[in-house]
Amino acid sequence: MSTIFRPPRIIDFGRLRLRPFTRSDAPMLFDCLLGDPDVTAWLAFRTHRSTAESETFIEDTQRGWTSGHCFTWALEDSESARIVAAIEVRPALPRAELGVITSFQEGYRKRRAGLLALLKLIDWLMSQPNLWRLHAYCAPEGKAASTMTRLGFTLEGRLSHWEPRPNQNIAAGDALLFAITRSPAESMPGTAARYPRLARHDLVVRE
Repeated sequence: MSTIFRPPRIIDFGRLRLRPFTRSDAPMLFDCLLGDPDVTAWLAFRTHRSTAESETFIEDTQRGWTSGHCFTWALEDSESARIVAAIEVRPALPRAELGVITSFQEGYRKRRAGLLALLKLIDWLMSQPNLWRLHAYCAPEGKAASTMTRLGFTLEGRLSHWEPRPNQNIAAGDALLFAITRSPAESMPGTAARYPRLARHDLVVRE
């Protein structure tokens, strides 16, 4: 079995697309995501206080692409180029960890399109022959936990004292563990089969 996992750098979803962060994204990343105390309230790192911190974050994501240990995309609106989320995949085959940070500045239609884009990314990930498990951790108090089952994840348990919540002055907070798994004989049903009422958009991957 291959132990190499190298996802595409650019994935188009129609209204939205995934691409690696660049240094010029730092002001928008700070404004929309990492400098917003509402967005970062239950994350495991402190809210950024300056665009310089967001630049450092971007540099870390670029090193992750180079080393292959972590792949982080900006999810941006194809028309406005506005960043609406940051999505990270950390592979440790046969499993991978998914992390998502979503902006609260976008309206319902953008959130719905973002949900569909994330569903399609999950479909693509789980179609890779050497990936059998995709898991994610969420703070029980955060907004992300309520979305996980809509994305097809199953709650596997609650982990006590799992990670810090510095923006809440909590040294070791709990986390909910969600996962999607398949056996070697299984393939994931597509988005249309699992979510027939969601609007369809073509997924186009580019290296």
